[in-house]
Amino acid sequence: MSEETAQHAEGRKFTNRSVGGVLLRAVLIVLVVLGAAEGIARLPGVQRAFEIQSLGNYHYQFEIKWFQLERYVEANGGVDVLFLGSSLVNSGIEPEALNQAWTTTTGEPPLRAFNFGVEGLTIEPNSAVARLLVETYHPRAIVFGTEIRDYAANNGVETAENFLSDAWVQYRLNGTFSLRGWLAEHSAAYRYFMAYRNWMTWDFAENHSTVIRRTDALTAAGYDVENRVAEDPHKPPDRSDPEDAEAFEVFAEYELADSRRENLADLLKMHESGQTLVLIVEMPVVPEFYQFFPQGEAARAEFVESVSTMTEAAGSWFLPAMPQDLIPENGYSDRVHLSKFGAPALSEYIGGWLAELHTRHGLNLRQEDQP
Repeated sequence: MSEETAQHAEGRKFTNRSVGGVLLRAVLIVLVVLGAAEGIARLPGVQRAFEIQSLGNYHYQFEIKWFQLERYVEANGGVDVLFLGSSLVNSGIEPEALNQAWTTTTGEPPLRAFNFGVEGLTIEPNSAVARLLVETYHPRAIVFGTEIRDYAANNGVETAENFLSDAWVQYRLNGTFSLRGWLAEHSAAYRYFMAYRNWMTWDFAENHSTVIRRTDALTAAGYDVENRVAEDPHKPPDRSDPEDAEAFEVFAEYELADSRRENLADLLKMHESGQTLVLIVEMPVVPEFYQFFPQGEAARAEFVESVSTMTEAAGSWFLPAMPQDLIPENGYSDRVHLSKFGAPALSEYIGGWLAELHTRHGLNLRQEDQP
């Protein structure tokens, strides 16, 4: 080999070593920076300063409830009862009012109860949410608040698909690995990054302020107060009203979907297996609401019969909707949602029922590790 060739070869070796060294140092610097960012993100002071986190889930209210529950569990050492359901549960069950009835009847300390109702989630995604909650927080009981629309096959389909296809949900429920799902589960820095990732977009400030406002509006126990009061919730629906016309169209071919009954069966399996208690409560709506269904009140009767039968077959308990005369005149915010005046009435009604299950049937509603 000539002297010139040898010099070129040595130069290539030096260049390769230099490039390799630079790349190695770059990787080490990135790892150090990421490690430092993760450590800083886990500091209590940082967590207080940046109260908003995100799992990357499109449903921001689910994320609000998830992190609110995390704070609740940290403050209270656990959770005994989780109330699960749609927006009817979100603004319809007030844990504080429920505990008033519970303590009055049983003479025992309040239950650690949290409202995990999320707008737009039917029984299909909620059967998956129940698994996430039980695997993460190990409540003694889940009380699922349900109503007839949960069992309409064409209701909430897009929302369910978007929620269930989420990378973090797939990672947690099915073990489907993705970098996004793994980071959302394990990295605090990533969760803060996801909350602020769109800071340069024109609507970020508005969206971010909405998340903060809705977070601040929740009670510590997850209850979302509904201040609106309907002027006449019992007004019969009108096909000429655009809003009513849409509901008539949605439920024109209503039937109790087998797929939604299977979702209920999946939820009740956790009760049958002893993983957690699963209790079912029918959420009240105004009787006029059933005029949207071709079968009228018969549709509600079929729904109650089916759900109650499945619940009792699983060895659990079903509570039909509270009587309408127990809901105050200003108790509804529309035909299906309770106002801040109706929610305490329902909550006390459910609290009394839970107390009865405890005193008459010996149902333990506290986590095993609670003194």
